[in-house]
Amino acid sequence: MLTSWAATLGCVAAFTALPVDARILGDDVYDSQAQAIVDGFSIAEVLGQMTQITITQVLNSDYSLNEDSVRTYAKLHVGSYLNTPWGSEIDGKWGWNATEWRAIVTRIQEITMEENGGHPMVYGLDSVHGANYVAGSVLFGQEINSGASFNPDLVYEVGRITGRDTEAAGIPWVFGPILDLSQNPLWARTYETFGEDPYLCSVMGDAVIRGLQSNNQTAACMKHFVGYSKTPTGHDRDGVTMADFDLLNYFVQPYQAGISAGALSTMENYISINGIPVVANTKILEDLVRNDLNYDGVVVTDWAEINNLKDWHRVVDTYEEAVRLSLTRTALDMSMVPYDTEFITHATEMLSSFPEYESRLRESAKRVIKMKLKLGLYETPVPGANNEFLVGNDDDKAVALDLARESIVVLKNDNNILPLANGSSVFLTGHSADNVGYQCGGWSIAWQGYSGNDMYPNGISVRQGFENLVGNNSFTYFNGLNADGTYSEADLATAVNLASQHEYTIAVIGEDTYAEKPGDIDDLDLPAGQIAYVEALAATGTKVILVLFEGRPRLLGSLPDTASAVIHGLLACELGGQALVEILYGEVNPSGRLPLTYPKDSGNVMIPYNHRVTTKCVDDIGSYVDCEMQWDFGTGLSYTTFTYSALTLSKTTVSGPDDSLTASVFVTNSGSVAGKETVMLFVIQPYRLISVPEVKMLRKFKKISLEPGITEEVTFTLTADDWSVYDPQIGSGFNQVAEDGTFVVAIKPETDCDVYNTITSELCAQFTLNTGAVNFGINGTTSRRR
Repeated sequence: MLTSWAATLGCVAAFTALPVDARILGDDVYDSQAQAIVDGFSIAEVLGQMTQITITQVLNSDYSLNEDSVRTYAKLHVGSYLNTPWGSEIDGKWGWNATEWRAIVTRIQEITMEENGGHPMVYGLDSVHGANYVAGSVLFGQEINSGASFNPDLVYEVGRITGRDTEAAGIPWVFGPILDLSQNPLWARTYETFGEDPYLCSVMGDAVIRGLQSNNQTAACMKHFVGYSKTPTGHDRDGVTMADFDLLNYFVQPYQAGISAGALSTMENYISINGIPVVANTKILEDLVRNDLNYDGVVVTDWAEINNLKDWHRVVDTYEEAVRLSLTRTALDMSMVPYDTEFITHATEMLSSFPEYESRLRESAKRVIKMKLKLGLYETPVPGANNEFLVGNDDDKAVALDLARESIVVLKNDNNILPLANGSSVFLTGHSADNVGYQCGGWSIAWQGYSGNDMYPNGISVRQGFENLVGNNSFTYFNGLNADGTYSEADLATAVNLASQHEYTIAVIGEDTYAEKPGDIDDLDLPAGQIAYVEALAATGTKVILVLFEGRPRLLGSLPDTASAVIHGLLACELGGQALVEILYGEVNPSGRLPLTYPKDSGNVMIPYNHRVTTKCVDDIGSYVDCEMQWDFGTGLSYTTFTYSALTLSKTTVSGPDDSLTASVFVTNSGSVAGKETVMLFVIQPYRLISVPEVKMLRKFKKISLEPGITEEVTFTLTADDWSVYDPQIGSGFNQVAEDGTFVVAIKPETDCDVYNTITSELCAQFTLNTGAVNFGINGTTSRRR
């Protein structure tokens, strides 16, 4: 029985009844406890703690537990398990519920602690938008929807429920959040990010990590450290070339926020940076993580990534050399092996030739044990018993619905065609109109996701949303379109006939489900058949309302011009259908904003809003102009109007790194209905020596709710963090530098301050940094260590 674990603990019996809350106890106490435990470990125990095995290795073909296999791994001191075995429907089931998970995890833990001197294993699972592998749990919109909500308080709740439901399954280690920046919309993992902006991703990462770990028995795992998303081709796992300036000032920022939030672990990634695989990259996983970030949490590999040094990166030709390379060049703590214990064998062989690395491996084992102590696993080996029956409750559904409501983005609304009046003549069609799986995308029930409705017990499709809100007699439904764009001529004819009989046609289209490498595409165009299908309906004269459910911004061809209104649901998941219909009929006033740039042309897909000023296109007369996008970062329409006063700054000169200023603006709901508005503040540095400046950078935002006629003053405090950059010297600590000169503050994403001419917009204001320091020889700078 697990309750008798202390009797087998042996050398660490003195640490019974360990406190759980690391923030109360203090990190130093856990450190000393972990050190005492690891000091008593043999080499075999050290390496076992560093080994993670996938659950399929200890299951029989019917998914029952093979206890002999568990016992074999326990005798090798394996310290961690991961993953779900479910990849398809079996006998009407799509996965284990919390009770079934707990039974499996509990028995693995019992055997592990019986055979392993009382030391618990830690189980990890990808819970990336809710406890997506725990049957019956509420699935929230994907992270891209969290970004689109611009509501960190709501995202905190998503994290809290996700951590609680994962823990209810007996699993204390959540492989999330994803803190990558969306940089290439072709990338199949775009929807897993909070968007393209480092500040937005930092704020949302902070919120979800605090939520995940709020029960003090769940560990968040920031991933995928670092730069993974900057694929030059859009293909997953492609190698990346990146300057240190970009790495530190864009891609590392969300991880800094995550570390400050207390994230207990991080996961490296599948790529190489400047030709060196991250999993064997001293600069990234030693100098940056351990020195500059001063991070003492657990660093785990991604799936089989040490072996991938041979199988994928091709930098070594044996697994033995792969293990040696990773362990001697980095500060990795755990290998997600995941199919065998050869990692232990090869690491043991390495130590026989290089015994000087034993202390480095003991440091890794100590970090693993320290995380287990912080999670309270020595005291409560299978946490979450009190949460088991909270999974899927109505309060959770309300949070998921709120996230969907606040993240769905209205991109076009010609002649205020929306909201629709009750009783409107509506034809509903499209492959995503009655498919919750297409609303959710990958990492939903299974790795690649599931198409359909039956496996989503909390799900409401768009069609079901219509039935619930306006009733079956208020719309006509027919779909003849497939996700790949195919359709029969007969089905198209039926759809065209129905569209011709209705004033409005709501076409719900987008992508099939996918995740990671299987989601690679060769171009960003939406399948041509989808576009042709909608165009054929529009040709009847019906007013087309285009609804998109897609995990990346697919090029839409003629549809944005054809449609009278465009709504982007991103991947709002289970409650997305209800929220979408509420927005269509004005029950909810939309407030989502695009957290990334939606491109218009295939040649301009890798141009985020905060690109450098030298990124230009050429117009018809040869002038250099900003490249035209379909919709810009921050775009999002409302059914009301918001009026802004002139922006004011508390001062116009800043004198040093510890100085600050405030920026204030009054926002009025000047429309006729209540609404929510995200007030965004950008900082522009027109001239910068250390690196060509960006067009602008989001530095602050706040989402406010206003009744008609109500005005609210929104004030932001700007500090050196908002006008400084990091000197690109990895391994030397974070050194903030700021060049003397003029800075411009802008309110609203669409505001053009025309900073190289005369600034006339009332939503723009200037301040001057004047320190007198001269570090770079041309512009004065001020710097400080972080």
